[in-house]
Amino acid sequence: MRKITIDWSYPMDIDNILNDSRMSDIGIYYITRNFGGKISDLYIGKTIYSYKSRLESHWWYWLDNYRGKKYVRLGKIVKPKSLSAENLKQLINDAEATLIFCCRNQLIYNTMCMSSCSPSQRLHITNTGRRGNIPAEVYIPDDEWIEY
Repeated sequence: MRKITIDWSYPMDIDNILNDSRMSDIGIYYITRNFGGKISDLYIGKTIYSYKSRLESHWWYWLDNYRGKKYVRLGKIVKPKSLSAENLKQLINDAEATLIFCCRNQLIYNTMCMSSCSPSQRLHITNTGRRGNIPAEVYIPDDEWIEY
């Protein structure tokens, strides 16, 4: 099992996030909303192109269907540090799948990896920073791991 660490940013208002200096970066993101004082986890996603291109597509596609204030946290893989571009992209794909599967009971909008999940490698993810409702440690247990 490969160990990685994702550091999560503070929650930023979705209406202002496109101005953030990290919008050209790639990684994982986590969308929540606050409606009536209740925080709901909407979606965990990834981008291997740029946060800006991916978040713009959500903004115009489905986020308006949910009332309340929407927030985004950006997740950066901080360990391991030295990765080739291709290895980083694969790790981002596997991390997204693992996070969705492990948080599937709390996510409202995700559809993939909800009942089964088979990333290319098993990950043990340590989440640091402003992780919201994402657990500090996530991994797919042996009895739920499916080899293909």
